[in-house]
Amino acid sequence: MSNSPETSLTVRFEDRLALDALPWFEADGQRIVLADKSIGPAIDMHTHYALPAMWPHSYNLEAETDDSHLLLGCCSNHNLDIYANQNFSKKELRSLKLDLVLGGITGRGSRKHHTAPNLARDMTDIGVSHSSVLAIDISVPSKHVKQTIAIGVERSDVTVFGSVHPRSRKKKVKLEEQLHAGIRGLKLHPAIQSFHPNDAPARELYKMAGEHGIPIIWHCGPVDIETKKARMLSQVANYEAPIKDHPNTTFILGHSGAKQCEEAVALQMRYPNVYLEVSCISLAQMDYVLKNADPKRIMFGSDWPFYHPSLQMAKVLILTEGNPSLRKSVLYDNAARLLGL
Repeated sequence: MSNSPETSLTVRFEDRLALDALPWFEADGQRIVLADKSIGPAIDMHTHYALPAMWPHSYNLEAETDDSHLLLGCCSNHNLDIYANQNFSKKELRSLKLDLVLGGITGRGSRKHHTAPNLARDMTDIGVSHSSVLAIDISVPSKHVKQTIAIGVERSDVTVFGSVHPRSRKKKVKLEEQLHAGIRGLKLHPAIQSFHPNDAPARELYKMAGEHGIPIIWHCGPVDIETKKARMLSQVANYEAPIKDHPNTTFILGHSGAKQCEEAVALQMRYPNVYLEVSCISLAQMDYVLKNADPKRIMFGSDWPFYHPSLQMAKVLILTEGNPSLRKSVLYDNAARLLGL
């Protein structure tokens, strides 16, 4: 991957509020907001309510708190030049992993702040009018999927993607229950759910998704902070066979392949049933995607509550300055068409 594209704008910020140095943003108290109202609306294709926790833990997803307590905090570096997770200091990365692991076991930590109204507030601040909220079905009992669906389908500002674990013995029943409840897509995460994208049980889900006309969004690509096993499962090369063998199923490559962005772009260009979602990738990676992939199949995403949407929005705005058609396609039109909005 080449270095970041040349720009006269600052792309390294000591914290989130410092993004107001960019011409499109301003600080409003302790919040960063979109000042240029000519931008938008936008659709965020990659968000989550409170991440999964083991049964019996649950959260009030309708509660609003003063701060969303995102995993990359407001006071952390917000460097556009690097993959998003590299903004965590070593200390912050240890805290992140503790929050994810122990919070999933005990139900404590930041998850109680990752609620529907907090998501809506952060998105509204940055001109995002609609979000895809992604559930993740884990291999142990959890209330996460049902809670995400129950809250999300009642809101007009989100589209809910359900989730079925590929190794579930009741895949068909679970998927049909979620479809009946109102999901419009399916989220699968090889690293968290610990499956190979080309496994036979996962292929059953791909086939069912195609038959029901719903897209699948995958976590796609290594991110370098996961376990060795998770990193191997997420290699972009693992995704090609199921994409090729299920042409009637629409696949969204989350994070545009992460650290293997060029390989993901190649898949998107080879197969018309593949979309790219651009959360987390660096400015240089984003530049590569916008210059080399089909612009009608690229969609904005943030990976909230890991990151504030301004982090990726800034990269899109920098790289689409002077190209309003591309900006509109990436921020809104492509996702609206896919979601039927």
